[in-house]
Amino acid sequence: MKFRRSIAPKYTQKRAVLTFDRFLHLKAGSGAAKRYLEDIDSQPKVLGIPVSTIPAYTDPKIIAWKGQLLILHAHPLPADQGGYRVSIRPVSEEETLRKKVKIYETILNSIHEGVLVTDPAGYVAFYNQELASLEGLDPEYAVGKHITELYRESPETSEHLRVSQTAEPIAENYQRYFTSTGQEVHSVATTVPILDGDELLGVYSVCRDFTHMKEILTRTLKLQDPQAEEKDLKLLAQEQAVTKKRAGSSRSGQGAYYTFGDIIGKSKAIQNVIEAAKRAMASSANILIYGETGTGKELLVQSIHNGSPRSSQPFVALNCAAIPENLLETMLFGAVKGAYTGAVPTTGLFEYVGEGTLYLDEINSMSIGLQAKLLRALQERSFRKVGSVTEIPLRCRIISSINVDPLTCLQEQMLREDLFYRLSVISIYLPPLRERKQDILMLAEYFLKKHAEDYGVKKLDPELIQAFQEYRWSGNIRELENAVESMVCMSGDDKVLTREHLPMYLRQNLELALGQKKGNEEGSLQLNDSLMGTETALITEALKKYKGNVSKAAKELGILRQSLQYRIKKLGLEAEKFRSSTN
Repeated sequence: MKFRRSIAPKYTQKRAVLTFDRFLHLKAGSGAAKRYLEDIDSQPKVLGIPVSTIPAYTDPKIIAWKGQLLILHAHPLPADQGGYRVSIRPVSEEETLRKKVKIYETILNSIHEGVLVTDPAGYVAFYNQELASLEGLDPEYAVGKHITELYRESPETSEHLRVSQTAEPIAENYQRYFTSTGQEVHSVATTVPILDGDELLGVYSVCRDFTHMKEILTRTLKLQDPQAEEKDLKLLAQEQAVTKKRAGSSRSGQGAYYTFGDIIGKSKAIQNVIEAAKRAMASSANILIYGETGTGKELLVQSIHNGSPRSSQPFVALNCAAIPENLLETMLFGAVKGAYTGAVPTTGLFEYVGEGTLYLDEINSMSIGLQAKLLRALQERSFRKVGSVTEIPLRCRIISSINVDPLTCLQEQMLREDLFYRLSVISIYLPPLRERKQDILMLAEYFLKKHAEDYGVKKLDPELIQAFQEYRWSGNIRELENAVESMVCMSGDDKVLTREHLPMYLRQNLELALGQKKGNEEGSLQLNDSLMGTETALITEALKKYKGNVSKAAKELGILRQSLQYRIKKLGLEAEKFRSSTN
């Protein structure tokens, strides 16, 4: 097909003329001109403009009137006669086209979809602002460039060039490509030929930004189905980076790579957690895990999934704090076409996971409104897509986690109380690293081996090990691993890692903590120890009084039963002992 060159014909329509006296009363006018007059008997207007303003048009001006572009020009008549001779004529076809192009460009630059127009040969004729924001290119640079100059694509892989050759549109297709500057872009685009009969005038595509959504989802979705052909969530799963753990794994869990054997530690605290989790994995009840940031909550959740009867089903982890509320609702429940502006049919995670496990991390960050919708889904064991009235069975198991004390979540209304009860049928407390100091050396040596593979054999200085044992590790296991990795990278040829290899912030914090400990060695009790001792005494007294009845003890103490259970576990108490004892 050849690109047709259009030649604008000469415009021959005569101009219309109206004559007004010095008082701007109409004196005469051609038949063609009078159609431009309005409200002659009350407040006369020409092209919608009050006649009283005609003196302002002694210089020709373009007027938009009823979808037309017309030039209005008022010629003053001789002074002895007074008045104006007003001429009205259409603008030239060239000027009309220029104005229309300007209008269309303004419209296309204001919409929230990227628009790209090329001629039949693949050279860019138009490139709008939204596409420039998506791809990081300058529209002035893009116009005039060939498709293969703007993108790292060949004539065989470019959809634009394919449509140029076939004149067949490609609708709603997911695209992953790179610009000439190396920027990775993900979009959903429709590419359409512009035809005049059998002649191809050009090709245009309209695309929606999928990059931002994908950046969010790829941090939270961990799906293991590289052969999936479905779009939406399965398509994102295909684009996930392959982790080392996944590469060496033959486990059946889809998206869950860890088992209880991957949990490092021999302390009583972590062994109690593993034992509780193993008991919980055989059940289908919802689980709520409380643990500070960096304690390894997802590792524990994946272990539960892989050890459960649902291990062959999908596992999806979703961080509720990382996703905007309106997007989070659609991700969970799905949506039907037309549910909101730009909505397309979407499969939600509730539906996609099927009979697998859905892990909702930091669920206390979810809005109260969305928590109410989640509560209904859990109560009814069914849900509706956004914009739909059809109920869909909820078959997956929900495991959620919080990084704030449950009592604080309830008191500060970060979590609905009724939802808390639904989620915490089984509750597991994952202790921070400072409460399992026996595991610090084991974890440090594991991370040292993991990160020192390319640097040769490294060892930890005994003084450094002692410092690690005394430090509080507010960032828990994640902070410990980052510290070890940083030391390995900065150690160079040194075979023994010392305090000098620590990151500056950690070295300062460590020295400050050790200095405070030294100042307290003469026997002064730390505030935390004192508070914990008081708390233990109060709870023990209440349990003794009511012979291990947790509900009555909680009422006596003025706290929720769930909060008391959590504190009993945290302090290492056993309510059973008080039931068997006699006063």
